[in-house]
Amino acid sequence: MTDQTTTPDGPAPVGEAPPSKEVAGFYNDLSGLLTELFGGSLHEGYWKSPDDPATMAEASQQLTDLLAEKLGVSPASRVLDLGCGSGAPSIRLARSTGARVVGITNSAVQIEAARRNAEGAGVGDQVTFTCADATVLDFEADSFDGVLMIESIFHLPDRLGALREVARVLRPGGRVALTDLLDLDPAPAPMEEAVGDLAEHSREHGHAPLVARPIRLEDYSALLVQAGLVPVERADITDHTVARTLDCLRQRLTDDHEELVRTYGIQVVRQYESVLPLLEKAGFGYGVVVAAAPERP
Repeated sequence: MTDQTTTPDGPAPVGEAPPSKEVAGFYNDLSGLLTELFGGSLHEGYWKSPDDPATMAEASQQLTDLLAEKLGVSPASRVLDLGCGSGAPSIRLARSTGARVVGITNSAVQIEAARRNAEGAGVGDQVTFTCADATVLDFEADSFDGVLMIESIFHLPDRLGALREVARVLRPGGRVALTDLLDLDPAPAPMEEAVGDLAEHSREHGHAPLVARPIRLEDYSALLVQAGLVPVERADITDHTVARTLDCLRQRLTDDHEELVRTYGIQVVRQYESVLPLLEKAGFGYGVVVAAAPERP
């Protein structure tokens, strides 16, 4: 894709809208390495304070717990983990709340790993995983009490369309809790250039661009209303997540480089090593957004 497009989120930079089936290529190639680097999950860590001693694995679990708490689900609930990765958040949510969880991703490699992980954790009958397109959910209306979207919405070509699907499958009063990349105000000057560099890097490795244009946190309220959802909460947690996550990833790549190369191959390790400077340059913020499906009269 070479022409600039327009999305419901505003003008899109070149190569901004990642076709979901092509994004799967990145995760098919790198999921094993990423799961190792992130400590079992495939998302940012959350440190509660500057003095929080949590490891990368513990911090990523703390982010899962933060989102799970916002859903407010119970053992009677059914939850959709939209963009489930290798299954760690789904499994943790099921074990901590008792809810039944359905995880979807478009990566066959991740589905295989997620099913294996759920069986190993003893929740194979409580958590199920399926390969599916997150942009057109193959579920009936009003079929979930909660939807979890940790670092998945910015992979999708249309935030509004994705949220409308979420609104459709949520039962009245059910909640969605998500994280997204933020366009900080004032935005770092290199962000636009870095987004383009990330897109070019993806194309060089035969993948679709991985991230959509970051969004301003304050723009979420209108986006949620357009999607048919009721805004509940939004929070900028950049200071609790981004810098320390990047530091942890860089340190692990340095300290265990030879072992990672032996396990995952030099090409895979180098591919991700080359992504980190682009993420640092971009200076993305990181936010949490919570919304609810409206109650019916």
